[in-house]
Amino acid sequence: MKTQGQALRTAVHAAISKSATEDWTDEAFNALALAVFRHQFSGNAIYRRWCLALGWDDQRAASLGHWTAAPTMPVEAFKWGEVFTQGTAEDEAAFVFRTSGTTGQTRGEHVVRTPSLYAASAQWGFQRQFGPPGEDGGVLLGMLPGYLERSDSSLVHMVMDLRTAGWCLPGESPEQGFFLDDFDGLFKAIDAVLETQRFPVLMGVTWALVDAAEAWSESGRGSLPSKVRVVETGGMKGRRKEWVREEVHTHLMGHFGCPAIFGEYGMTELLSQAWSSGQGQYVTPPWMRIRIRRTDDPLSLNTQGATGGLDVVDLANLGSCSFLSTQDLVRPIQGHENRGFEVLGRFDHSEVRGCNLMVL
Repeated sequence: MKTQGQALRTAVHAAISKSATEDWTDEAFNALALAVFRHQFSGNAIYRRWCLALGWDDQRAASLGHWTAAPTMPVEAFKWGEVFTQGTAEDEAAFVFRTSGTTGQTRGEHVVRTPSLYAASAQWGFQRQFGPPGEDGGVLLGMLPGYLERSDSSLVHMVMDLRTAGWCLPGESPEQGFFLDDFDGLFKAIDAVLETQRFPVLMGVTWALVDAAEAWSESGRGSLPSKVRVVETGGMKGRRKEWVREEVHTHLMGHFGCPAIFGEYGMTELLSQAWSSGQGQYVTPPWMRIRIRRTDDPLSLNTQGATGGLDVVDLANLGSCSFLSTQDLVRPIQGHENRGFEVLGRFDHSEVRGCNLMVL
């Protein structure tokens, strides 16, 4: 099991690393996804129990021909116990991400035993969206109040990791790129990046960006320079009334004076992120695919290209579980089969989670 798991980890890592210059064919993704599925079916106790409860057995798992037919496990499984796939752990020390939750809620835990695989996924995914770090690359700035107070926040860890990897100004520490309510400091940081001919990537939780946009317009600075990328994530978190995406983007574009709002879709249970270049339309990296299930039958796929529940296959989740179902309601984006989606909201009665999307 260990030898097989290590070989599979090497294969996934190599495939992700090639994604900067090579896209994946459907056949290549399917082959690797099936190998991951069979390994996790055998070596992941929680996922195996889930599959067995759905009527799967070893023979059926061995004969599966396409990843879209693999069973997905609810993300809530990360509250049931450690979701761990045997044989895949790296020698580096593991770290733990926890969902934010609210008072009285059980918090989900994602124990990351594949730190290098996680870093590869985060960095190559960000590079595909914003270009490589370096003299002409982006500089990541984080406005993540609420998350910064938590040492187990996957979002803060990602921003810290990306800045450490080079998406920061020379001589800066990773911590220098974070801002709470210091709008003047944030605006000066944006100015400093623009003076170097690089472009700022301002990633912020939605409610903090709303406040920052209002402060920007009140400062009399005029429109935000077009080189700045504003990336919203995380929702209002009870700080303001929840707005639909169109309201948020209209407000931000109006006060910042920018033509588009980018977005990031991720969650504690996923080690990869989907990115949006505007209009709330997200596209996954090549090692992360989606399928849409029917709203009236969670075990059946929606084959009509209509709205449904979001299932995600994230091969970077090799050490935990790559086949997950969420409570997010989405519709597919034409031209991006199994990779593009627009988040519409959440299913009724699903809990308000600490993942990176707006609750509508």
